[in-house]
Amino acid sequence: MAKTTKHRATSSSRKGKKGNDRAFLLMIPIAIVVLAVLIYVLNQQGEKMKQEEIANQPPVEFNIEGQPTLGNADAAVSIVEFGDYKCPACKIWNDTIYPQLKADYIDTGKVKFTFLNKLVIPGSELAAETAEEVFRQQPEAFWSFHHELYRAQQEERQDWATAPFLIDFAQRTVPDLDTAQLEKALQDRTMRDEVMKDEQQAAQARVHGTPAVFVDGVEFNGNYLDYESLKAMIDKALEKAQ
Repeated sequence: MAKTTKHRATSSSRKGKKGNDRAFLLMIPIAIVVLAVLIYVLNQQGEKMKQEEIANQPPVEFNIEGQPTLGNADAAVSIVEFGDYKCPACKIWNDTIYPQLKADYIDTGKVKFTFLNKLVIPGSELAAETAEEVFRQQPEAFWSFHHELYRAQQEERQDWATAPFLIDFAQRTVPDLDTAQLEKALQDRTMRDEVMKDEQQAAQARVHGTPAVFVDGVEFNGNYLDYESLKAMIDKALEKAQ
């Protein structure tokens, strides 16, 4: 009789253990969902705080004197783009957003537009230095070289922006360029300081990725391919400047 009682107790204990195991297993997906919701809420709060912090920051005062700049020098609004010649997103922005920006605002004299270097892709230093040397020798040829270099961009992991490639490319795109001087500039790295000046301005503006676009010193934080949002920001700056 005692044995039967012991067996029943053991059986009840096993059933209780199985019930606890099932309850534990049911709690796992619930806990995962709760954790996912918590992470989402925290991310949203973090993004909101980041946007508020950016909104409360004073506009960055860029020094664009002696920098490649297009448009009306007396334009009420100034736009600054930081880019990297090996950056795929910069190429897309240059090919799609820039032409609209140029037609709507630069060519109409509403804004002036400046390009500054920000090195983010390994091996892009010489490309930036080549563009700086082209600008030093022939400022009027800079923008055609700038756009052609983006069009010639290769896969970002490839080491394509080499001195031989850049010298040959510059010779073909800017025929009157002193390529011997360019070769010497790349060999001696004489344009490195000019690139570093841009890097210092990027650091001042807390730029970490490219393309980074600033309208009157305020960074555009929308999707870099959302032209309508960028346009709205520019229009707002123009209204404010009136």
